[in-house]
Amino acid sequence: MAPALPEIINKLLLPDNDSIQELGIFVVSVVSGIAADQLAQYLTQFLHLFPAPLTTDYNSPSSFYTIQALTNFAPIVGQDHMEAYQKLLPGSVEVVKSLIQFDEEKAAQAMDLFDVLAECEVALLVPQLQAVIQLCIEVSGKKDLGNPLRTKALTFLGYITRLKKKYVVKNKMSEGIIRVLFSVLCEKGDDDDAALGFLGGEEAEGGSPVHAAAQSLDSCALHLPPDKILPVILSMVDMSFKSDDPLQIKGAYLSLAMIAEGCADTLRTKHLNQLLQCISRGISSEQQVVKNSALFALGQFAEHLQPDISKYHAELLPVLFAFLREICTLAQSGKDDPPGVDRMFYALEVFCEHLEDELLPHLPALMDCLLSILSTPSSVHLKELAISAIGATANAAKSEMVPYFEKIVALLKTYLTEDQPDEKLTLQVQSLDTLAQLSRSMGAENFLKYADDCCVLGLGLLDRKDDPDVRKTCYLLFASLASVVKGKLANHLPKLIDYMIASLQSVEGVVTHFKDGDATLPPSIEGLGEGDSEAEEEDGEIDLEDKKSEEEDEEVAGYSVENSYMAEKEDTCVALRELSLHCGDSFVIYLDRCAEEVYKMLNYPHEDVRQAAVGAMAQFAVTLVKSSYPTAREGFTKWIQVVVPKLSELIRTDEEYGVVMAGLEGFAELLREGGPAVLQHPGHLQAIINSVTDVMTNKTVCQDMADEVGSDEDGEAEQDEMLVEYAGEVIPNLGKALGPLEFSQHFPHLLPLFANKTKKSCSVAERSFSIGTLAETVEALGPSSGQFLNQLLPIFLQSSQDEDDEVRSNALFGLGVLGQHGGEQILEHFPILLNTLSRALSKETFPRALDNISGAVARLIIRDVSRVPMEQVFPVLLRCLPLREDFEENKTLFQCLLGLQQMKHPVFLQHVHPVLKLCTLVFNTKQSDPDTDPLIRKLVTVLKEESSTEFEAFVQSIEPEWRERVQLIMASNS
Repeated sequence: MAPALPEIINKLLLPDNDSIQELGIFVVSVVSGIAADQLAQYLTQFLHLFPAPLTTDYNSPSSFYTIQALTNFAPIVGQDHMEAYQKLLPGSVEVVKSLIQFDEEKAAQAMDLFDVLAECEVALLVPQLQAVIQLCIEVSGKKDLGNPLRTKALTFLGYITRLKKKYVVKNKMSEGIIRVLFSVLCEKGDDDDAALGFLGGEEAEGGSPVHAAAQSLDSCALHLPPDKILPVILSMVDMSFKSDDPLQIKGAYLSLAMIAEGCADTLRTKHLNQLLQCISRGISSEQQVVKNSALFALGQFAEHLQPDISKYHAELLPVLFAFLREICTLAQSGKDDPPGVDRMFYALEVFCEHLEDELLPHLPALMDCLLSILSTPSSVHLKELAISAIGATANAAKSEMVPYFEKIVALLKTYLTEDQPDEKLTLQVQSLDTLAQLSRSMGAENFLKYADDCCVLGLGLLDRKDDPDVRKTCYLLFASLASVVKGKLANHLPKLIDYMIASLQSVEGVVTHFKDGDATLPPSIEGLGEGDSEAEEEDGEIDLEDKKSEEEDEEVAGYSVENSYMAEKEDTCVALRELSLHCGDSFVIYLDRCAEEVYKMLNYPHEDVRQAAVGAMAQFAVTLVKSSYPTAREGFTKWIQVVVPKLSELIRTDEEYGVVMAGLEGFAELLREGGPAVLQHPGHLQAIINSVTDVMTNKTVCQDMADEVGSDEDGEAEQDEMLVEYAGEVIPNLGKALGPLEFSQHFPHLLPLFANKTKKSCSVAERSFSIGTLAETVEALGPSSGQFLNQLLPIFLQSSQDEDDEVRSNALFGLGVLGQHGGEQILEHFPILLNTLSRALSKETFPRALDNISGAVARLIIRDVSRVPMEQVFPVLLRCLPLREDFEENKTLFQCLLGLQQMKHPVFLQHVHPVLKLCTLVFNTKQSDPDTDPLIRKLVTVLKEESSTEFEAFVQSIEPEWRERVQLIMASNS
């Protein structure tokens, strides 16, 4: 900045002449937009002069220029200037109101002030926040205003709700926000408005008001407690469904779709049946706008309300299949794609993907329709949708897709092996993606013979096609192939890794936004360039950060990255994680190079990339700790000292829930797979404990720690509850890594964090996962859990009578593990435990809770059979078997049965027939697992040898198909 410029500005700002002063304020607004920090020393003087235009004439140019200057100065306002700055905000709000009436374009520019304050210094805005929110509500609801202005207001409502959710709730503004968002969703929008959530991921601002309202409602649902949003939404939905206006009905379905993720637990457990009936009616509507929005709602429900929604497949699939057959008929006749085809395929794909075995009866009809679309001269877009649906179907049908594979490949061959023109490139990308899903889902025994051809295909495309979508899909194909061929992928890794490293280092697609509005591609930008590939070690620490440039370009306003290149980096991290997981030692020699580049992605601006990078870094460390490669131990020592502190930092400071959850999940995975090795380095144990503590006490940045503290009665958003659940997953794994004795020294600090979440005043989700976490922690504590009996036993006993099924089920599981591991102290409480389990069994109807009662009884028998009245208990236990849902308890049950046989317990020997029948029902079925089958095999073998008479009598009494199952068990033992 020229040295004389401040002096010139001072002269222009003298109050003697209004027109000259106006010029001075204009100059300040322009210069502050380029070099605000260099004007910081004059900020006191500016703030003293600014009130005049903001109080004298709201319509004057000086008022507008003043707001622009305030916007530019916002990031550098410190504590010394806060009060003076805040005094200018009421006038700024009035100026915006005035501009709305006369110049919407300037009004939208002036509203940038609110966005900037919310983003960089929200504390400055708090005194006027209520007025600003009310202004945005009013602007959002005025249909006579232009789309850009309304969209800006709508977007602000979603952003501020996310940022200051407790303020919004405390000041009772949530209902007004939700009502105006709902009203906008009921307006006539673009044709694609019904596909809001899955067709582009584009930012709401700059789109239509309907799109912006949908995105903001999604944000509200994610960040507000369900009881602050659902009653309002459901009452308006009910009124809309009674209306004859198709737009009102459309708005109802869109609102249900957009709250599906944020309010998932409440919708799933309390409202699902009723809402699905409404959605089914909407799908059958003759009004296309209603049909489209209902299909979109079904897709969102299918994605977020699992597993409960899959139980309704018998009612919903026929409706979707009827629509699909209609589309097939039109495709065969060569007609244009029917309206709503995107929404139908979205609902069909998401719903079918989660069905698994329930889809199999419908598989022939579904595949006939999808393959028919590919073999007819249908549109490129319809073919793309059909190819995608085949991939989703494969995820559910798995090996049942084998009969269709040759025909699928024959139909996709052209897109896979030949270069496609731009208009058909989407078919090539989607074909690769579907091939990847087929390779993963069909099973190694079915796909192995095709693996080499797929590798050649993938590398060939990487050589020929310079496109981010093609590259990322090829990487995911190789990730899927790795799950099939494992280390045999080694010969292809050198070339593949080079491509993937280049994708992470690339700055292609990065757009520089200059303050004059121009945009161009920079040679490199901080945090996204290649940086220094060498890791520098100083004082035992590894510096992997990019070197910052000595000076920043003052003309640059910011950077953005095109979506396809961003997705390429995300999927590259995902694929590298999979390669590390499945290729093992074959990948270790490339791990250092990959980890250096992935580590840089932990600071990437977009949260999806950071989240994927977290998962990859955790897996890299796991691969090293499990590897036998000569340099693996040294590599693990190096990288674990990088990964643990970085995950701890992200958990505390990242603003995005998904990244923080990934960090917690990374800790759980590291501890589960790496065990004590993860905790050998100084500070790691405390870093992990502190991360969990911060989450449990709402002290992380993403939990809004800077926001006003609301009362406990305000409740938590389901996303907050999910975050705490992820924190809970860390604790049992930490206990197993530490061992019972050392873990018991840290548990007194952790116990109250979870015990406080089991109170009746807490939500069902909080009670459920807290009880579950404590129960799993008892297993990790082992005999040391006895010293915490006085705290744990009352919690489990009380919660075993909870009104919620999942809470009861987890508490009953907790009683069992406490009975098994609770040290000598628990033995005197066996009568209480048995009585509680008996009473629960007499009235329980929830399948998982019944299974956990059976598991709990088995654990008590394992612990001390002499304290269990076997004559009464054992026959009842057998009548409760086989298990209904919680098949993990089978391992405990068969351990119990095998133990009783080995001790020749008389009551057990009286029930050999039902025990053998149970073995035939469970062995080698979905109820069993690799740990349970050997127990069954050993039990049947011993019974044949030592109770031969009963064994032969049992075999003679059963049907031929069951005899075959007995023979299967015996044959597997030979």
